[in-house]
Amino acid sequence: MKTELILLCHATTHAMKTGSFPSTGDAIDELELPRLPQLASMFQPDRIVTSPAHAAMQTGRAFGIPTRVDASWSDLDYGLWQGRPIREVHDEDAAGLGAWLSEPGSAAHGGESLEALQTRVRGALGSIREAGVMLVVTHAIVVKTVLAIVLDAPLTAIYCMDLEPLSALTLTLSGEAWRFRCKSSV
Repeated sequence: MKTELILLCHATTHAMKTGSFPSTGDAIDELELPRLPQLASMFQPDRIVTSPAHAAMQTGRAFGIPTRVDASWSDLDYGLWQGRPIREVHDEDAAGLGAWLSEPGSAAHGGESLEALQTRVRGALGSIREAGVMLVVTHAIVVKTVLAIVLDAPLTAIYCMDLEPLSALTLTLSGEAWRFRCKSSV
């Protein structure tokens, strides 16, 4: 049996709709809740792991099977910017926001840099060896970082990626390397 990893971005939160930096307590926007039951018919994982963020855990519960929380799949630590409107952060610290949006080593917000996130996520990928289909409900920035790792792309490549809520990326383990897999929609 092969090892397959499905990375699923959690459903939309109010913070996403209002242009704010996320926080771990953000819940799924109420208008998104009716979309969640469809997830169980789209994916049939053997096991589900979620980020400790509330929206990720809510999304994971939609599958109707037990989930496990793993902090390795947590969102980026946004430090002082957590929960704040991006426009407000820009007005107060345009240079810091600009550095964070262009330099993977920047942690102008006092939290985690993209380089630190990459190290954490690389460790999480390296720990998966169990055969079967594992679905991880996480955050867009985490999924983009995984894609950069798997494609051996520079971390700056994530600045060119857009992932919508509830979008998924599938990886398969081939020997010691993860491979990106696109499934047919037909």
